[in-house]
Amino acid sequence: MRHLALFFIAVSAFAQSPVFTEDFESGAINSAVWDQRTSGDATVKVEALTTNEGGAHGKYALHVHTPDSGPRNAFAFLVATHSPDSVRSHYFGRAWMRISPATGNTHDVLIFTGELGWPLAKFQEIGTYRAVWQPSYQENKSPTGQGRGEATFHGEGGPPADKWFLLEWEFNDNPTSITMWLDGEKVSSYLSGFAGDKTDVMKFTWPKVNGSTSNLTGGYREFGFGTRVWGTPMPAMDVYYDDIAISTTRIGPAK
Repeated sequence: MRHLALFFIAVSAFAQSPVFTEDFESGAINSAVWDQRTSGDATVKVEALTTNEGGAHGKYALHVHTPDSGPRNAFAFLVATHSPDSVRSHYFGRAWMRISPATGNTHDVLIFTGELGWPLAKFQEIGTYRAVWQPSYQENKSPTGQGRGEATFHGEGGPPADKWFLLEWEFNDNPTSITMWLDGEKVSSYLSGFAGDKTDVMKFTWPKVNGSTSNLTGGYREFGFGTRVWGTPMPAMDVYYDDIAISTTRIGPAK
């Protein structure tokens, strides 16, 4: 009976209904939900998956492509600009993802949330740098030299190469922080650089010296999924998203 009780406790932690879901099974981008933002030669589209591609849950997924040696800082994203009120300052998310062949040595943006107007906005971001996770707070709204910049952590590892994986995250703006899970296991990041002490709750301060620790984004008005490649040489990369969900509590892997 003790094992049964523990099972029900574990299930109840993921029993809440998401406030937003997208599985792309319509076969097209829903323009009533998603704003497409692209720059350079990067593309974003809903695409049918072949059997050997192993879609996470269905026949379609979102496919974001950046070409080899394309223009610096090219990006392609789907952005939802009507965040429910219940997730304006704190929420959990989930997406099945595949990155092929892998992220490169550049700074590659994947998921963001924050105020309206990305990329010229204040936002929290899940991305990679040198093929490891880089959760961060980004202040891209102010002019250079007048508060603009970033606060970053660097993960102990990075996303798996060329295979489907489950990424879960918690965005919180009070205090402003990110927690991540990869295939159910918490992701740890280094407190400074790429070595030393680690944490699995990445808390941000901005400005970095004597700055604020809460309400840095000012509320989550939009969230986006795609990729942006900062730096050169820009690698050819395909990023797939499937079965996206957002909730007030942690969701877990099931639909």
